[in-house]
Amino acid sequence: MGQLLEKTLHHAKQLVQAEISLARHELGSELSAAVSSMVLLVAGVVFLQSALTTLGVLLVFQLGGGAIAASVVGVMAAVGATLCLLAKRGLEKKKLPQTSRHLSLDTEQVMEAAK
Repeated sequence: MGQLLEKTLHHAKQLVQAEISLARHELGSELSAAVSSMVLLVAGVVFLQSALTTLGVLLVFQLGGGAIAASVVGVMAAVGATLCLLAKRGLEKKKLPQTSRHLSLDTEQVMEAAK
């Protein structure tokens, strides 16, 4: 009986170590994705700021450039908005799906082994 308990605890320890390793890997991936999203967000903000600045200059010159100037502002605003939306989508919270799934399965295995 004591050897069975020792074996079960050793197995549980190995499972916990494996899950911690998986969680570290998953957190690293999530952090990398968050950094990429932040870069996109900064780029989007820069484009939007450029578009607004250009629009302000055009207003000062009373839209002397006409359609070309307005189209440049529109393209810059569209690129900026797209980058911001991509960044927002990339920054959504996730609950480490692989780690959560593995922990549930490991818990079931340990409970069955303890019976």
